[in-house]
Amino acid sequence: MRVLLVNTLYPPDSEGGAERSVAQLAHGLAGAGVDVTVLALKADGALGREHRDGVTVWRAPMRNLYWPYDGGGRRSALLRMGWHTVEAFGRTMDGVVARVIQQARPDLIHAQVTTGFGTSVTRAAKRTELPLVQTVRDYSLMCARAAMFRKGRRCAQRCGDCVLLTADRKHASERAQAWVAVSRSLAEAHLSETYFDGVPGQVIGNAAAMVQASVRPGFDLAPELVFGFIGRIEPEKGVEVLLQAAMRLGDGWRLKIAGRGDTAYVAALQRRFDDPRIDWLGQVEAEVFYRSVDVVTAPALWAEPFGRAAAEAVAQGRGLIVSRIGGLPEAAGDALFVMLVEAGDVAGLAEAMQRALDAREDWRFGAMINSRTAPRWTEAAVVEEHLALYREVLTRASSTAADASQL
Repeated sequence: MRVLLVNTLYPPDSEGGAERSVAQLAHGLAGAGVDVTVLALKADGALGREHRDGVTVWRAPMRNLYWPYDGGGRRSALLRMGWHTVEAFGRTMDGVVARVIQQARPDLIHAQVTTGFGTSVTRAAKRTELPLVQTVRDYSLMCARAAMFRKGRRCAQRCGDCVLLTADRKHASERAQAWVAVSRSLAEAHLSETYFDGVPGQVIGNAAAMVQASVRPGFDLAPELVFGFIGRIEPEKGVEVLLQAAMRLGDGWRLKIAGRGDTAYVAALQRRFDDPRIDWLGQVEAEVFYRSVDVVTAPALWAEPFGRAAAEAVAQGRGLIVSRIGGLPEAAGDALFVMLVEAGDVAGLAEAMQRALDAREDWRFGAMINSRTAPRWTEAAVVEEHLALYREVLTRASSTAADASQL
């Protein structure tokens, strides 16, 4: 079986959990004997091919007004609108997608996050009569900003400009042979807007890597309970809420913040919350981060599609405090040392953090029980679910072709 995975970015060009999850899937499929090709984007240059860990990776230059993943400052409203207009209505990526398909000769195309490709992947699948599976990892099919979050708050409904800019994506969703969502919450959000009308689908979550949970040192060696945040540093992630909550705590804590974000935004937060107990780590390896913290916080304001940090925290035997929103409760599962708080509730988050602080022995050492909670989605389970789905889609496509030949 030959499968083409399409995602905006691919490691080492990685912005977050989606890229890690796609790479994890690619490696797992390759290990199961699938011939895997990945198509991803880069800032500029020529179309290039490389081989990484048994996977063929093509990287194509994004053909739009600018590269949005350079960590630079915010562009003007006019330039951003131009970018989204090209994304919504342009056909600039059609040629390169067609070329990679011609080279890879896949039996099936599996689109992931396709920001930057527009709807070129769907059109290519239709032209070549290849079956298409669409995974939903964020809100980019229904929201131009991919987050259903605007001006510091969640969108109760889609904005008029998003409806217009994503109209072609909604129509394209109906051309897929199957869809996958990484959480029930994300699936329901799209189905409620009549995406994938008449298309079969299912939930396949992200897998937390199976690791040996590391034991934290005793309080005689590390006397402070360490809270941690890992991910993109941006308003919808609730970093400001976390920082405000931390300022309300008593003594005996530290807060480690790992990740990158808009340079000006991060600098403003660092100036506003200038406290020696807060460590700004920048981009670090996830395993290094988890070894250094006791309680992971995911105080998202937006409806997080899944929440890889939550699933990984449980696997790593760490305590967990997350917003009761989106896919975060699903990612947390039934682990014992988990507290859910309302999104955006500074007082509620501070209360939960103080409870962990007051019972610091339990939250440092007892939370190791979390790592014994059987995860719903292991790497093996995710790969097997996808293989089963691919076989089903290919069988249906073969039957449809056979029926058509009898006409």
